[in-house]
Amino acid sequence: MKRTLILLLLLGNITFGYAQYSREKITDILTGGSSKAWTAKAVTGQRPEKGFTFNKDMSVQVQKNEKGGAIASANDKWSLTSKDNIRWKVEIGKETYEIIVSYDKSGTQYVKLTHKPDAGKTTGGYELTLYGTK
Repeated sequence: MKRTLILLLLLGNITFGYAQYSREKITDILTGGSSKAWTAKAVTGQRPEKGFTFNKDMSVQVQKNEKGGAIASANDKWSLTSKDNIRWKVEIGKETYEIIVSYDKSGTQYVKLTHKPDAGKTTGGYELTLYGTK
């Protein structure tokens, strides 16, 4: 009887598992509560994005390298979506990224954004790592 009860509790926990991050938690990580700036580093190839500033009102300021080396800022909107509350996607303007929140060996939090290529294409995917600025 005890074994059956323990097995049912174990199966219940597995079946009704909870996601590590909710929409509110990811929003708080990205915005720091109101507004938070992030430095972007390309993991694969070179990208024009050099930084993002996420705001609680779902606006974002994207800093990009222009031709000639100048950095220009553009304001846009961002949103979070998930089909299963486990894998989250962030849409920044017209770009959609899968978002992964992680920590490096020193315990510093960072966010990894993975952009998948369009359907039917084998190239065009890239990754950005965002580090919070102090």
